[in-house]
Amino acid sequence: MQRNLRAFASEYLTKKARRQPGRVLFLFAVAVAAATLLVTASHATGNVGRGDLAGPWMVTLVGTTGCGQAAMQANFTLNGSGTTSNATLVTHGGCGDSTVTGQTFTVNTLNANGSGTAGLSCGTGCGWTFNIQVSPDRSTFNLVDVSTANPNNYIAGTAVHQ
Repeated sequence: MQRNLRAFASEYLTKKARRQPGRVLFLFAVAVAAATLLVTASHATGNVGRGDLAGPWMVTLVGTTGCGQAAMQANFTLNGSGTTSNATLVTHGGCGDSTVTGQTFTVNTLNANGSGTAGLSCGTGCGWTFNIQVSPDRSTFNLVDVSTANPNNYIAGTAVHQ
């Protein structure tokens, strides 16, 4: 009887061991399927255009301006052509604190890959030209002033779509 029990247990365990790789493979397949379902693909594909940037933005900028070191924030809403003439620029820097309204922000050029140029006015006779790079999901873009037309201005920042 004890021998039959051992033989039965041995046979049962041998069959169970043969089924184990199938269970492991099944659990692996379920885990891969679950991971695939949890990953969300970016809904932003294709070429970047000015119309993709329409809506409200907040830009933060830091660097050296004609007034020395400064931290700045600009708020504006771009139209479908990538322009606005109603930006508000708040500055804290070497020339003191200021808030100027009615400034312009214009996307001058925009390539299909999101690179381009843009300009921001900062008062009478004041303005910057930026190289920009729009993120693939169109939620942010980086700005950096590397234009030789803006001597002694070394400004960089990020824009966030609100």
